Amino acid sequence: MNKKGEVTTAGNVATLIAIIALFMIVYLLLLPAEDRENLLYGNESRPRLNGGDFEEGILFSEFVGKLIPGETPEIITHDIANTNLFTKEESGLVTLSDSVLITRSLFGSQDKSLFFNVDNPNDFLKAEIYMIVDSGSGNLIMKLNGNEFYNKEVKSGQVKAEVPLAYLSENNDLELSIGGFGSKSYQLRNVKLRKQTEVKNRVARRTFSIADEEKSRMDRAVMRYSVFCNRNEDKTLKMFLNDKVLFTDVPFCNLKEEVIEIAPHYFDNGVNNLDFETEGDYVVEGIRIKTFGGKEETPDYFFSLSDEDYKDVRRGILDVIAVFEFSVLGDRKAFTIEINDNDIDVDTTDDLFLFVLNDYIEQENLIRLDAKNSFEILEFKIALE
Repeated sequence: MNKKGEVTTAGNVATLIAIIALFMIVYLLLLPAEDRENLLYGNESRPRLNGGDFEEGILFSEFVGKLIPGETPEIITHDIANTNLFTKEESGLVTLSDSVLITRSLFGSQDKSLFFNVDNPNDFLKAEIYMIVDSGSGNLIMKLNGNEFYNKEVKSGQVKAEVPLAYLSENNDLELSIGGFGSKSYQLRNVKLRKQTEVKNRVARRTFSIADEEKSRMDRAVMRYSVFCNRNEDKTLKMFLNDKVLFTDVPFCNLKEEVIEIAPHYFDNGVNNLDFETEGDYVVEGIRIKTFGGKEETPDYFFSLSDEDYKDVRRGILDVIAVFEFSVLGDRKAFTIEINDNDIDVDTTDDLFLFVLNDYIEQENLIRLDAKNSFEILEFKIALE
């Protein structure tokens, strides 16, 4: 039996199959897109963006019905100054005296008091007294506001004495004297206070005004802002409008703008206070409050993303897609998709319209549809794929 011949025949068959498969692939690639899809899928829907077959990833789906143009709202924008919230440490030296002579003898003593003031003593992290001893005999004694914190003999050289923070006050008296008996003296120079303080700007307030007419016509309002911080920051940021909570959470930092929907009753006639509080370090920029006056005949739609899905959308792994199915092909459908205070203008005559919303998505989302002419939407759905 010719084993070699059998191997050759099998090899020829494999080669023939490979050539046929190659010709089939080339043929499919050369076909028009519509014919290729009909050949591959027949009467079934294509599994991706061909008409809304997103059944496994539907976030919501609703019959909208007839849309007609509504009243154009009056929009007033209030630009709010940026705010920088932080806690940091600062160090500094304060000269208390350039030269000091203190003495003690059988007939009395010549002590020295150095007076100094400090702001916010509770913010001190550390306080030290520095000086240079040119000559000395006996024990050098230091008291702050009557509290002794140093008692040593120093012949010469530099002296550094840490001051207990509990002894500090806004108005301070540093008393320098000599202990013991007999005649003694100290010649001192460059007496300084070295301070290490915590500088805090943990609370900030911004004000803006709402006119009586704006308040009476207000139907809704939104606030847009961006937060910048170190990526390791994990402290809570709080925002209040007239003592009503707008936000309290650890924010997403260094990302796109955030949007908060504000109820009209949060606002006051006249001056309004927008407060920020945190124990961390945050810069809040691009703060804008928009108020909308007049009743809008626009439907509202809400949907949210899980933490994992939201991260995947941000990373570009998933897409959030708006799918509109209209009742009539050929008629004009002009409308605005307002998502999280971003406007997307649509003008189409198709019976199906799809739009990727990734650039406008937040974890909690509000969509409004503002019609420019009259038409009917059979189905509006948001798909995640």
